[in-house]
Amino acid sequence: MSVALSNRFQGGKAFGLLKARQERRLAEINREFLCDQKYSDEENLPEKLAAFKEKYMEFDLNNEGEIDLMSLKRMMEKLGVPKTHLEMKKMISEWGC
Repeated sequence: MSVALSNRFQGGKAFGLLKARQERRLAEINREFLCDQKYSDEENLPEKLAAFKEKYMEFDLNNEGEIDLMSLKRMMEKLGVPKTHLEMKKMISEWGC
């Protein structure tokens, strides 16, 4: 779907449409969590989900639904904990991802 999008639009317009699609998809996922009784006791769930969505959108720049190695590296740098590619790969393997 993103290939068709990039054929019609370029630059900021394509990125804006990509982010709008991502926003809708994540809002739908958040609604599912909010309606699920398993999470009804979770304190401040709407606020937590909104914060998670905002941060996720910041680092999933291509809307693939995953945070790749480069996105994770950029996130660590923004958090003030820069890591090399080798450190990142080691960290991921320790997490079992």
